[in-house]
Amino acid sequence: MHEFRLPGVIHFGWGAFDRLGDEASRLGERALLVTGRSAMKKTGVLGRAQSLLAEAGLAALLFDEVESDPSGSTIDRGGKLAREESCDLVVGLGGGSPMDAARGIAAMAVLEGSIIDYLRGKAVDRPGLPLVNVATTAGTASEITSVSVVLDEERELKAGVRSPFWFARAAITDPELTTMMPPALTAATGLDALTHAAESYLSTRATPPTEALALRAIALIGSNLRAAVADGDDRGAREAMALASMTAGMAFANSGLGLVHALAHPVGVRYGVAHGVACGRLLPQVLKYNAAAVPERVAAVGGVLLGRQVERPEDTVEGVESLVADVGVTIGIADLPIDEQEMPGLAQDTLASGSVRVNPRPVTEEDARAVLDDARRAG
Repeated sequence: MHEFRLPGVIHFGWGAFDRLGDEASRLGERALLVTGRSAMKKTGVLGRAQSLLAEAGLAALLFDEVESDPSGSTIDRGGKLAREESCDLVVGLGGGSPMDAARGIAAMAVLEGSIIDYLRGKAVDRPGLPLVNVATTAGTASEITSVSVVLDEERELKAGVRSPFWFARAAITDPELTTMMPPALTAATGLDALTHAAESYLSTRATPPTEALALRAIALIGSNLRAAVADGDDRGAREAMALASMTAGMAFANSGLGLVHALAHPVGVRYGVAHGVACGRLLPQVLKYNAAAVPERVAAVGGVLLGRQVERPEDTVEGVESLVADVGVTIGIADLPIDEQEMPGLAQDTLASGSVRVNPRPVTEEDARAVLDDARRAG
């Protein structure tokens, strides 16, 4: 028997953003609008969101303190503000970080203690405030999932907190909002989506629905990511990448991820590498590692990515490397200032991620170290 969960309602397509006010007004009257520190202001998307909420009769309190890696203290502060201001719903606006933070804030407006308590194993026993998430990038799919990725500042560890209570009541994916992404961000988020789809397909918790969604996402990315990076005004490529991100999110929200994400979190936190870039850098090495356990499935990823029959998993690795390089991202981590003494800590932090539990090939600390060593030789 398989279980499959998604947000209460998903709006996808050009103009979907205009549904924000209608969806929010069904859930409450006083919203905490959660976003990052500057990007949404500069693009004018924040102003549009505030207008849509006001036109629907909602009061909206702005919380624009979310960092690129949302910290537990920031999420706790947002939850406290929502309680003190009697907010009855939360709206997340932006890429993965604001939407992850909004999910955590909606939870902590109701739960006791700190979100770090739940990151460290405390059970989530009730729903948070109703949540509406609006995606402005095509990669993280945080509008679809039930995970809040949080930085535990004390341990310098980035990990996800997951609960079936935490799916958004409404998710909005509008390709128009992604046209404002510059090429580097388009590449990074696209590689994040590719990694989501590939890891979902390879996961030990994959099911027929998640496999179908993951393969569809991979095919869309293989056909459209280069075009979206080259020409941000290419409406067809933008729509395809937004759809790929969303369908990959539907897949991994139910199947989980794998070793790439487990490695990317500590590498990103310690060396300031954007999450999607870290995923793109590490995906080829992890595919090589997993090919020893599931060669046919790794080859299947390459077949849909390249749009042709692939017999060898090595062809998949080469196809991914070509795509990563073509969108301007470095392969591997040889250029990062990683001291040999730091390698054991990186491997240990990798195993702290729940993602390794569903990786198709079991991962020990020595295995994580070996993949990192391989990535240090790549490029």
